[in-house]
Amino acid sequence: MRSKYTYDESGVTFFYYALTVISLVVAPATIYMLAGKKGEDAASKPQTPKLRSRKSRAKSSGPNIKFVLILVGWALIFILSYKVKTTEVKEAKMWDPYEVLGVDNGEPEDVIRRAYRKLSLKWHPDKVEKDMKEKAGEMMAEINRAHKTLTNAEARENYEKYGNPDGMQTQSMGIALPKLLVEAHTSPFVLALYGLLFGFIMPFYVGRWWYNSTRFQKDRILNPTMSTFFKNIREHISQRNLIELLTAASEFAEDDLKYRESEEAVLSSLSEKIQRVSRVHALEMFSASKKFTSKDAWKANILLHAHFFRIRIDDADMADQQLQTVMIALTLVHRGLLQIATTHNWYTCSSLLMGISQMLVQGVYLHDAPLIQLPNITWENQSKVFKEKNLYSVHQLMRLPAAEQRKSLAVLNDKQFEEAIQVAKTIPRLEVSRLLLTVVGDKLVTPASIVTLIVKIKIANAPHKIANRGKGMPVADIESIADEDTTAIETFVSNFAKKEQKETPSEAYCPYFAGRKTSQWWLCFANYQSGKLVVPPVRISDLASERVVVLQFQAPPQKETYRFHLMIKSDSFIGCDVMQEVQMTVVDRANLPSEPEIVDDISEPEEDSIAAQMAQLRGQQAGGRRGDDDSSDEE
Repeated sequence: MRSKYTYDESGVTFFYYALTVISLVVAPATIYMLAGKKGEDAASKPQTPKLRSRKSRAKSSGPNIKFVLILVGWALIFILSYKVKTTEVKEAKMWDPYEVLGVDNGEPEDVIRRAYRKLSLKWHPDKVEKDMKEKAGEMMAEINRAHKTLTNAEARENYEKYGNPDGMQTQSMGIALPKLLVEAHTSPFVLALYGLLFGFIMPFYVGRWWYNSTRFQKDRILNPTMSTFFKNIREHISQRNLIELLTAASEFAEDDLKYRESEEAVLSSLSEKIQRVSRVHALEMFSASKKFTSKDAWKANILLHAHFFRIRIDDADMADQQLQTVMIALTLVHRGLLQIATTHNWYTCSSLLMGISQMLVQGVYLHDAPLIQLPNITWENQSKVFKEKNLYSVHQLMRLPAAEQRKSLAVLNDKQFEEAIQVAKTIPRLEVSRLLLTVVGDKLVTPASIVTLIVKIKIANAPHKIANRGKGMPVADIESIADEDTTAIETFVSNFAKKEQKETPSEAYCPYFAGRKTSQWWLCFANYQSGKLVVPPVRISDLASERVVVLQFQAPPQKETYRFHLMIKSDSFIGCDVMQEVQMTVVDRANLPSEPEIVDDISEPEEDSIAAQMAQLRGQQAGGRRGDDDSSDEE
């Protein structure tokens, strides 16, 4: 059977095809865009007051390309839907000889002949009017064909098998494309379109995607930036040098943030302001880096220090670049420099980088008083408060009675004081309510054993306690378990993985940081003698009231007492960190209590059992092999 391909003459099948394809693309893209925009707005819109906010230049400068394409797609869907509805569909009608003769299926041959004679008398060309002769001829041809089909055995068999009295016919297959696309006069345009699509547009976008993907690490940091960080970061490096290394990132040399000659005057003026403020409040000189001498690094250094010293930038475009620089710098610290430092287990370097994260979020400089995080507190009045009232931190302020709080912040008026106290209440006060170092199942720590560190953290001033939702059996509170209760500790550790500890953290108050920032924490555990991290820092991103952290590490091989540092450091607030010294004594395995003897009460099998017979057979075979071995030895 041959196949015959036909193209869509009316265009209706092509309309159906095009409508289906476009709908499958446009509908999911619309849902994704709306859901993404809603989620982005909810996740990125700050709920706390901001003194600085970025202007959305890219969105306001012109229409969004994705939005325009989706709008065009919906317009095409409506047009194609209208075409599908209004275009008449000509359905192919199957030829039926019974219908032509006006009889029912399965009628006997005599009924068919009578019907044939009756219709022949009616439609014979000699029996009709002159103007009906043409139609009568067509009808008689159909009547004769139907009569032959139902009375001739071969024709009837062909009709029943293939639907046609003449036997198997050519199969016609429709293609849902307009015939216009394959006609000779349009083929050059179609080929040109294919060449443009597959020879230029697709290779261009694929190449651009590949180029952009190879420029970045998996954490979306440029490869040259990570290379610079790897080459220049050291275990013993100062915080100032880390900030200089941060400004050498290639991200600050991109089109939006790179240095321009037209910005020289604004940057020089900013540099002079930073030098004046630095001499007064930081007691140091601000200067350009001697190691990273590019203009882009110098510009980034100025913008970051202007942020640290809270210097106002009057130029709107430069102020927007500063906010963008700060947000990029925070990402580079978290996903770049800190990742390298923790990979090397550098405790001091990691701690300094976490401090830079606090500086970027709060807009403060090295060793600034935590009190400066409160609204209306500046370097000038903060130093006055410290000198007169010996008040340094926010937590120190909140421990005072209400009357003493007002006296301590007498530099503020009543409205400013109320605002400062309200913010001070939201700054978390962290406590370690339980800390346990143990070997699961043992009461002592032996060389090279697996030690489990259990830490329970609480936010003492949390607005409300959120109950953790557990899976399966409930997990006991680690605070109620004694150090010597090895069974309860083992049960707690084994069930800990089944317990969900998901809470929604509060948003950090950071008016000088343009984006929305949730309060997160790092938990570090380091060896005091070596200054190395024992385990990689744990990022706690869901702490709202309390959290239990369980870590495991291998005990040192030598028998002695070791000192460790437990540090829990905020990535958003200064003055909220917790430091605690922990001691662990490693003893010899001989000090462990002896294991109870296991009594082997397995009875011997009975003599007439299958097990006894098999054991006897194995004994005979073994004895025979021993006899062979002995004879071989004697020979």
